[in-house]
Amino acid sequence: MIITSLITEYNPFHNGHIHHIEASRRMTGADVVIAVMSGNFTQRGEIAVTDKFTRAEAAVKHVDLVVELPVFNAVSFADDFALGGIHIAELLGSTNIVFGSESGDIQDLERVYTQLKDTDIQHEMNELMKEGYSYPRAVNKAIGGEVFKGSNNTLGLSYIKAIDSLNSQIKPLTIQRLGNQYSDEHLSESRFSSATSLRKALVENRLEEAVRYMPELLARNILANTPLSNEKIFDTLKVIIDRSDHAELREIYMMTEGLEYRIKSKIRYHNSYETFINDVKTKRYTRTRLNRLMISILLNIKAEKMKNYTPTDAVRVLAMNKTGQKYLKSLPDSLEIITNVNSKNRNFIQREIAATDIYNVFAKSDRNDFNTPVFISD
Repeated sequence: MIITSLITEYNPFHNGHIHHIEASRRMTGADVVIAVMSGNFTQRGEIAVTDKFTRAEAAVKHVDLVVELPVFNAVSFADDFALGGIHIAELLGSTNIVFGSESGDIQDLERVYTQLKDTDIQHEMNELMKEGYSYPRAVNKAIGGEVFKGSNNTLGLSYIKAIDSLNSQIKPLTIQRLGNQYSDEHLSESRFSSATSLRKALVENRLEEAVRYMPELLARNILANTPLSNEKIFDTLKVIIDRSDHAELREIYMMTEGLEYRIKSKIRYHNSYETFINDVKTKRYTRTRLNRLMISILLNIKAEKMKNYTPTDAVRVLAMNKTGQKYLKSLPDSLEIITNVNSKNRNFIQREIAATDIYNVFAKSDRNDFNTPVFISD
């Protein structure tokens, strides 16, 4: 069987994702398509605009199975995100993954990955990053090209690296990303628009604009509840940072180089997330890096816990159709597949349960891992 996995966030699920799924199914001739999806917090350091259950229900109308990416992988750097995704894809017997990239050329990406394993290039990159270069800029400078002008190219490199480091037989493939850039806040003039622009439209209650680029039912569902953004978590972050001393903050994952002093000294002067991040960020401490750090503070992710973390050999299922359901039954009995969370299996996903409970404080929702069954699509 051909099992194609997509490592995703679907924040929110939109037309570009539907194109990705359909193109991946055609490209690979997949018998089963699996989405390995971030839960309620994402790799770019954002609280999801709507909960993981709602996003999974929208996605399973197009894929066969939606499973959750562990939260420690979901909110970390690209390499950790990719390792978690490939680990889950491997557990589920995936034969390939397909990701979107600005390059659209898997041979180009694999060539760059081979270059980056060169000791001299690694040394040059380390020196560049010490000077304040971001990882993508350091890659481009070290290899003398512009291959990594784009966040999806960076993730693509991490997927290839994860497959190599796990000695996996999964085959990586890519399709070219369409529409505007991921970070573009303005809606596109094509039928594909960035997730960033759609989150902004939803938070600002611009339904008529949003439905041009995403399923209307999903957009209406999100707006009927509370579309979330990091502004919603700012007051809580402020309390946590104010009450914590420097030593406590220093224990948080990604809190490095005395950043705790900068954060603690500045937060008292701000009443919004946006102005606070703009004040703290520098060329070295980018918005995305700071966003991830804020999520680590909110979820109390300690550096020591992350250092000792390895993903469990368990798969948390959020949604499936009949094809996905049948495929799950074909997998080895030794694989811990979690559909209904209970006292016997909760230990495998304690962090994901806690993250959902924290999310629900801001969403004012009571949909949690215990009372929300796996969604089964016709």
